[in-house]
Amino acid sequence: MSYPYPPTGPGEQPPGGQPGGWGAAPPPGGYGPSGPGEQPPGGQPGGWGAAPPPGGYGPSGPGWQHQETMAGGVPMGPPQMMPPPPMGPMGQPPMGPLPMGPPPKKGNGAVVFAAIATAVVVVGGVLGGAYYAASRGGSGDKTSGATPAAVGTPGAGQTGAGQPGSASGQYKPGYYDATKSWSLWNNLNTASQDSRPMSLEEVFGGAEAKAQTNNTDHITMQLQGNGRLDTDCASTVWGSGLKTALQSYGCTQAIRAAYVSSDQRWIGQLVIFNLRDVNAANTLIQDMDPEAGNKGFFLPVSGPSPVDRFGKGSTGASGGAYGHYVVIGWAGSANGSESSSGTIAPGSLVERAGKTFLFSRN
Repeated sequence: MSYPYPPTGPGEQPPGGQPGGWGAAPPPGGYGPSGPGEQPPGGQPGGWGAAPPPGGYGPSGPGWQHQETMAGGVPMGPPQMMPPPPMGPMGQPPMGPLPMGPPPKKGNGAVVFAAIATAVVVVGGVLGGAYYAASRGGSGDKTSGATPAAVGTPGAGQTGAGQPGSASGQYKPGYYDATKSWSLWNNLNTASQDSRPMSLEEVFGGAEAKAQTNNTDHITMQLQGNGRLDTDCASTVWGSGLKTALQSYGCTQAIRAAYVSSDQRWIGQLVIFNLRDVNAANTLIQDMDPEAGNKGFFLPVSGPSPVDRFGKGSTGASGGAYGHYVVIGWAGSANGSESSSGTIAPGSLVERAGKTFLFSRN
């Protein structure tokens, strides 16, 4: 059966005293159960205080249905979909919410919230990573950017055996750090734009090329001799992979020189490669990385003491691409006692001395 005049909203009182309404007497047979802890009226015909009808009661859980039966189980009426709400004293509904079946299932709000939160984190990470990459100069190909990109492996391979300056002197730095070319050097991006060959006089003629000082570490690196120019670039390096690379990059000149600190504590080696274009230069500094490229390294030039002691201990190199040129400064201690990371300052001074001529070309 249906139930007339249900409540119209939370806290509203249904009309009483109307036939079949909430204030009316309970229908014959009484009402069904009203929820946990509710006490149904007793002693009324068919109520909870009365004896159960023949055939017993049907199930009373969620979605409860039953049929009134007569003796023998013959159906007496249509199925009841839900029990009617119970009455409290004076025809008022009982305190507390009316039971309406099983508790509602937990919504998917938490799942949606978690998905949104995850998306925010992912997007934030991507944007943060993009911002960080932009602040560092992007992907590393700095032919048009403003910040050079570093290439190299600090703490790379150890020095090898052999006599410096000879074909068997296969030394390589324990520390290597090189920077790709960037927008400052765009005027030197191709050899066709800058076709004049290098000369020893041009490269080492200025005072800054002859000596460079680091006032913080109190190191001054000074040129030894006049330097050396070779047009066969492959003869200035060891490693078949590096020799082949120089040929494919259109290397036409290689200049090398030795430097020694004023206190005779540090020995430096310099190389300058003249290549086809900036792309070749950027690739070469990767090829010369002792671990990432591991194709070989340039051969240090020989000279009087202490130059002849170069490579007896750990060494470190600092370099970069400057348009179609590659300049690398390489240094080690004269007594071989310093770690490779300690050679950063003298190696950087040698690189700085070797690239001073490029400012007048750019």
